[in-house]
Amino acid sequence: MTGVSLKPRAPFEARVDLSGLTPEVTGPLSLRELEHREVPCGGRSLKLAELFFVEGAPDGVLLVEIGDARLDGVGAGMTRGELIVDGTVGAFAGRGMSGGVLRIGGDAGDFLGSEMSGGRIELAGNAGAHAGAAGSGARRGLSGGVLQIGGHAGPRAAERQRGGLITIAGDAGEGLATGMIAGTVSVGGTIGPLAGRGMKRGTIFVNAVPELPAGFIDTGAHELVALRLIARRVPELSAMLSGWTHARRIVGDTLMGGQGEVLAGV
Repeated sequence: MTGVSLKPRAPFEARVDLSGLTPEVTGPLSLRELEHREVPCGGRSLKLAELFFVEGAPDGVLLVEIGDARLDGVGAGMTRGELIVDGTVGAFAGRGMSGGVLRIGGDAGDFLGSEMSGGRIELAGNAGAHAGAAGSGARRGLSGGVLQIGGHAGPRAAERQRGGLITIAGDAGEGLATGMIAGTVSVGGTIGPLAGRGMKRGTIFVNAVPELPAGFIDTGAHELVALRLIARRVPELSAMLSGWTHARRIVGDTLMGGQGEVLAGV
C-alpha cells in the first residue's frame, strides 16, 4: 500500500483539527511540504511534523496510525481517495464528505458524517451523537453516500437526513431520524424513544417494532416484494433483510403531514 503515514509523536495535549488534511490535499505535496503544513492545535497552529512522524510517498492512501479522541475533523471535506485511521477519532469525522472512502478502526465522536453528500464512511466501533445529522445551523443532514456504523450510535443519528444510507449494526439512541426528509436507515439493535419525530419521508429498517411518537400509524404486516430487490441491489442491507418475507409497516409522522415509514421484520 503506497501513501503517507502519520504517526503521533506523543499523546496530544490539546484537540487537533485535521479537517484540511485529506488525500486530495496531501497527494500533490512533497513530504517536506506536508511536514511544514500547519494544523490547528488548541488555540494555536503547529506544523504537522511537530505532532506526527510523516513518512511514505504522496499520492496514495493517507494513513493515520494510532488514533485519538482528540483528533477532530478527520476526513472532513473529502472528495476522493482513501483515508484510514488505525483507532479512534474525535468529532466531525467525514463532515461534508462528497467522495472517497474513510475507514476508522475504533470509535468516533459527535457529528460523524454530518452533512455528508457522497463517498463512504466505514466505522468499526461506536459513534457519538448526531451521526449523519445536520450540523449547527445546517438545514440538512446526510444527503448521499453510505455511512456504516459497526457498533452503536448515540442520540439523534440521521437527524434531518435528506438521502443516502446509514446502517447501524448495534443500538441507536434517542431521536433517531428526527425531521428526516428522505433516505434510508437500518438498525440491527434497539432504538431509543422518539424515533422519527417530525419525519417527512424516508425509510427506517428495524428488527422489531420500536417505541414511536403518537403520529405514527401501524398499517399491519405486508409482503413487500421490493424488499427482495433492495436486498439484492444494496449490499449493506442484504444481511439484515435476507430472512425477511414480510414487514410491519408503520407510517408517519402523520401529525406533521409526513409519509415516512418504519419497516419492522416479522
